[in-house]
Amino acid sequence: MGKCKFNDNWLSIGQFADWLKRVPADDSEAYCTFCKRTLKLGTLGIKALESHTKSSKHQESANAARNSHGIAQFCSVASSTSSINNTGNIRGLLGSTDTMKAEVLWALNTVAKHQSCRSNDGIGELFQAMFPDSTVAKTFQCGRDKTSYILRFGVAEFVKKELISKVTGPFVIMFDESLNHATKRKQLDLHVRYWDDGQVQSRYLGSQFMGHATANDLLKEIKECAGHLDLSKLISISMDGPNVNFKFFELFQAEYADLYAGSQLISVGSCGLHTVHNAFKTGFSSWQVDKILRALHTLLHNVPARREDYEKTTRSIRFPLAWCGHRWLENLPVVIRALDIWSSMLVYTNAVRRKELPNPGTGSFAVIEEAQKDPLTLPKLQFFRSIAQLFDPFLRKYQTEEPVMPYLGKDLAELIKSLMRRFVKREVLQDITTAQLTKLDIGDKNILMPVHCVDIGLGAEEALKNSKSSDLRILEFKRDCMQGLSSMVKKVQEKSPLKYSTVRQMDCLDPTVMSSDPDGCKAKMKGLVQTFLLNRQLAGGVCAGTRSSRKG
Repeated sequence: MGKCKFNDNWLSIGQFADWLKRVPADDSEAYCTFCKRTLKLGTLGIKALESHTKSSKHQESANAARNSHGIAQFCSVASSTSSINNTGNIRGLLGSTDTMKAEVLWALNTVAKHQSCRSNDGIGELFQAMFPDSTVAKTFQCGRDKTSYILRFGVAEFVKKELISKVTGPFVIMFDESLNHATKRKQLDLHVRYWDDGQVQSRYLGSQFMGHATANDLLKEIKECAGHLDLSKLISISMDGPNVNFKFFELFQAEYADLYAGSQLISVGSCGLHTVHNAFKTGFSSWQVDKILRALHTLLHNVPARREDYEKTTRSIRFPLAWCGHRWLENLPVVIRALDIWSSMLVYTNAVRRKELPNPGTGSFAVIEEAQKDPLTLPKLQFFRSIAQLFDPFLRKYQTEEPVMPYLGKDLAELIKSLMRRFVKREVLQDITTAQLTKLDIGDKNILMPVHCVDIGLGAEEALKNSKSSDLRILEFKRDCMQGLSSMVKKVQEKSPLKYSTVRQMDCLDPTVMSSDPDGCKAKMKGLVQTFLLNRQLAGGVCAGTRSSRKG
């Protein structure tokens, strides 16, 4: 059979139209714009294209391409009703000469291809040599400085103004700051989330650079970056650091008292996943579990000689995993691996003591030796693992862009109850409401279980039995576990968004709650609407709420 050739009629077929292109130099091939690869037609012809369409890699690339927001959408030549300097597109904003248009397009190409501005040095001379008959090439100059200038003072400003013009309804501002290693300053990134054309859009708004990052500093920089937005339509503003967040919200509401007087909505986002992370970390701060797990990894990391000694002595190729110091709950696999290889590590250290292997003589080895002498090290690690497994599902579920707000109140309340069930009497939690949960005084000894009844997890209980510790030492360990659990609960109670009625009422949008308690959902929805009206987040304000209630 002969080889199949590309047929131009394929370009109009619906399943190929978005990605199929002809390869100019070869009729026996086709090009996929999603996967960025050529396809051999061979003897299959259109069947080869259909097969490629069904491949998992093509479908992933197609989804990514359809959901991405390319720069091209800001370069439309179509007229716009935007009030941005009466300019409908980027070309009109930056100039109308052919050379300027070419330079702008080349700058956009630099961004789209993730190239550096420095890569454009000498590009004008290159184009003049390549296109000697072009009048545009003769005047084209777009080196690193000009590229940077066009992007920073032209394209970036235009894109930001276009974005601001689209944020016409309620919106959310998300911000966070981290060290910029190039400038050695803190970089504050702001994103805006808003409703556009039937979809939720999350877009980068801008960055601010600063030294200190106190609540006052954050307020100043955010006002500068987001000041052009209509803040009366802001429904939430948040970052992942609750300690700075609460002080920041106090200042923010004071600054815009006329917009947010008495509003709860502006504070709902202040207690994100960072609060849960901090609560977990607080419960284990006195045990130095991090020190042990970090030492395990450091001892054998990037040291081929020790790794070889470890492998030969223990006959194991499983090594400790790296400890994450700033996100403790990423360390569940770390502690699981540490428990799996603890007996192997004991074999290795015993061989060092017998002088069968060279002594590493490092601080990490000394930490491991000291931990092996402590009979409660394994119970501590098992308890750490038990609590991490409790927190992990919640954090994984809510580290997402999906709209999971209706489930937050119920899941967070269940997380707190799960912790309390380990050391609080069951009759206290039997009929407790979510609002009462945040106000329960954990310091009241009358509601606590006896120390010996504290639930530390099956793994920790087994390790505690095998440690052959005295009864007094076991009670002290369980008391420490109770104090750790209490610290976690208090941390979540202190910063918990459950204290806001908006979060508690939001579960009326949960389909399972709608089915099980329709009357309760109606009452909660009414409370939500009233909250939005009072905070002027719905058209008509309080007057509209009054009229609607009279009609009802």
